[in-house]
Formats: sequence, structure tokens, C-alpha cells
Amino acid sequence: MGEVNRARIAVRVQRAEIANSTNRHELAERYGVLADALEAYAEAAERSGAPLPYRYRDEMRLSRAMSEGPGSRNS
Repeated sequence: MGEVNRARIAVRVQRAEIANSTNRHELAERYGVLADALEAYAEAAERSGAPLPYRYRDEMRLSRAMSEGPGSRNS
């Protein structure tokens, strides 16, 4: 859970900066790190038999989508 919290903080810090093309790329990378941390947490929860709250599943999905950035959608 520590990795998830650190990744969430990194996203919040990056979002607080004024947006430009470089920052958008960095923000997408930080969302990717957050998605990876959430996925690792979900895998650990599954191995231990603990239920994963819907909130975490939703956050994983949204973070992964944000990490792909604009223009990379598969429509």
C-alpha cells in the first residue's frame, strides 16, 4: 500500500504544476506508475484472499487510461 500512496502523491504533485506538453507526458508516466502500483496491490490482495474494493478497480482502470495519454485511444 505504501507504493500506491507514494504514486498517488506523485500524481497530485504533478497535477499541481502548470500544464504544458512536457508536463502532460510526465503526468501520463506518473499515472502509469500509479496503475502499476494498484495492479501489484490487487495481485497481493488476491493472493491473500482479501477482497478488492470497487474503488481500487475503478482507480486502476482510470489510471491506466490516463497513462496512455491523449491521442492513443484505440477506437
